[in-house]
Amino acid sequence: MSSTSALTGQKDVRRGNDESHCVTLSVILCVNKSTPWLGDAIRSVLTQEDPHFEFLIAANACSDSLWQELQILVGNDHRVRLVRSNVGQIAYNLNLLADSANGDYLVRMDADDLCEPQRLSILREELSRDPVDVLGSAVTLIDDNDEVVGQMDFPLTSEDIIRALPSRTVFCHPSVAIRREFLYSMRGYLGGFASEDSELWLRACRSGASLRNLPQALLRYRVHTGQSIASGRGYAEVAAHWLRELLVAPGWYPLKGFAIALGKTLGSRFLPGAGRYLKANLRG
Repeated sequence: MSSTSALTGQKDVRRGNDESHCVTLSVILCVNKSTPWLGDAIRSVLTQEDPHFEFLIAANACSDSLWQELQILVGNDHRVRLVRSNVGQIAYNLNLLADSANGDYLVRMDADDLCEPQRLSILREELSRDPVDVLGSAVTLIDDNDEVVGQMDFPLTSEDIIRALPSRTVFCHPSVAIRREFLYSMRGYLGGFASEDSELWLRACRSGASLRNLPQALLRYRVHTGQSIASGRGYAEVAAHWLRELLVAPGWYPLKGFAIALGKTLGSRFLPGAGRYLKANLRG
């Protein structure tokens, strides 16, 4: 069965509903190396309570052994499409998957996180009821051993997200569903080796996008020392994005964002590893 059939199959089982309001979902994941958690991450998608989706995985600049591992992990599941790319940059590969997807929404996923079993069913219900350009959720924080270490909550409304953007993380990137046509209108992901999402949120806010977060945690987000977000480079890139905004449209809002990002860049070296991320963003 083709991936398109996997999506239209969703409408077959929902024939009693108003099909014009039933969104289709494409889960997209990029990976360039094997991790102890890759298999569990993929299985957490494939075992969703709502089985009607397509799953696109980009193996970017990967080894032959990883490519073989992915083929074994996904088996013959007709919902999965594997793509192999020689470009080892996540923004490029996310755009590649977005351009290949069939769903109304692109559901992000990372290779070291875990979806809650009801994640896709809740996203589909929420987006069918109240479509927005970007919908994220709270996340449960877990460590290398799957132990829960906390929870991150995010601003819920567009107004609160825009207000908070200069000072904190407003979306957990692997938790979001992005309307595919909206991403096209934004010309996709544009930059950053460790901050492609932050750059997109800046442009989304500037464009007047509709943004929302759900208060329930739909993803288990793994915090570990190998993450790019745990490096000072990620904060430096965010500072550069804010500097661009400040130069293009001078004002208090981009100045505040640049000043805070610069302070995080300079101060991040004094916090060990993933503690930088927790210190900067954990609430409660």
